[in-house]
Amino acid sequence: DGMRDWTIDYTADTVEVTDFGDAGVKQFLATLTGWSGSFNGFGQPGWAGAAAVGTKYLGSFFISASTGSSYTGSVLITGASPGVAVDGAAMVSYTFQGTGAITLS
Repeated sequence: DGMRDWTIDYTADTVEVTDFGDAGVKQFLATLTGWSGSFNGFGQPGWAGAAAVGTKYLGSFFISASTGSSYTGSVLITGASPGVAVDGAAMVSYTFQGTGAITLS
C-alpha cells in the first residue's frame, strides 16, 4: 500500500557469434532473458524497509485499478532508499530483480 509508481525492465543477455564470413561486423545471439525494476511510494511511520532487502515476495504491479490488470511475478528486493524533502512527504524507493516468469493478467 502507498506505492506511487513502478517500472519493469525486460532484458536479454547476448553472446558474440562473429565468424570470418561476417565481413568484420559483429553478430550476436540472444541467450537468457530476465526482468528487473523499481517502485516508489510514500514512507510509513515505523518504516523497516531495510529489513526487506534480500527478501523474496510475490509482486503484483497494477496497470489499471479499475480493471485489475497487472503484471505478477516473484521479486527479490535488492535495494531500499528512504528519503524526504523539506517540502514533501517521506518517500521510499525500492529496486528488485525478477526471479522466474512474469505474467500479465
